[in-house]
Amino acid sequence: MENRRPFKQFTPAEHRIWKMLWDRQIGNCRDRACKLWLDGLDKLDMTADRIPDFSVMNERFKELVGWELVSTDVIFSDGQTWFEHLARRQFLITEYIREEKDLLYTPLPDIWHDTFGHLPLMTDPRYADYIQHFAHVALRYTPEERKSLGSLWWYTIEFGFMVEDGDMKAFGAGLMSSPGEMEHAYSDAVNKTSFSLDAFEKISPSPHTMHNTLFILDSMEQLEGSAEAWAERHPQMA
Repeated sequence: MENRRPFKQFTPAEHRIWKMLWDRQIGNCRDRACKLWLDGLDKLDMTADRIPDFSVMNERFKELVGWELVSTDVIFSDGQTWFEHLARRQFLITEYIREEKDLLYTPLPDIWHDTFGHLPLMTDPRYADYIQHFAHVALRYTPEERKSLGSLWWYTIEFGFMVEDGDMKAFGAGLMSSPGEMEHAYSDAVNKTSFSLDAFEKISPSPHTMHNTLFILDSMEQLEGSAEAWAERHPQMA
């Protein structure tokens, strides 16, 4: 087995930022997040007072879904590296946490986003299997060929909504981890529209601005079929 970078031991100042983010966002998520995320949060036993011990959490993930958490000092991994790890059931965990001035929103995927946003969802075997499948689909294509597939990821995995018992619930990890984006997404300033593959072909999402339009999935089944449906529309080049 290859050597793994040790998980970072975070400082008191970094734990303080985590607590500030938790205190700002946990109420929003309790009220607005989908059941999948809420159930996952309970499975992980995360607390407000400190960034989790990832060596302990890594063992938990192996038990729950057969995935490994892998430490990286890279703040923003390129798509190819990201998908190659996901295809091997490895979730990259950055060492960076945002500064206090960026509590409401940061364009960089920090330890708060990775952990509070993504990992509760990743405890569900069905969801985790879909993430691996998405990565395998992505790796069939060059980065240029899969641009709109990246938009599909962005508007579902990162910033999607899903209908749950007739209500619209936050589903994307970016909504869970961003107090500013969550509030904005539920405001009248954002057009919430039904999920459609056609919509992603002409959209180039940016992490530097709040969204004008977001999409609502009608079910987990719709999400699970979306990557392969995208691939059917985009035959691989010979």
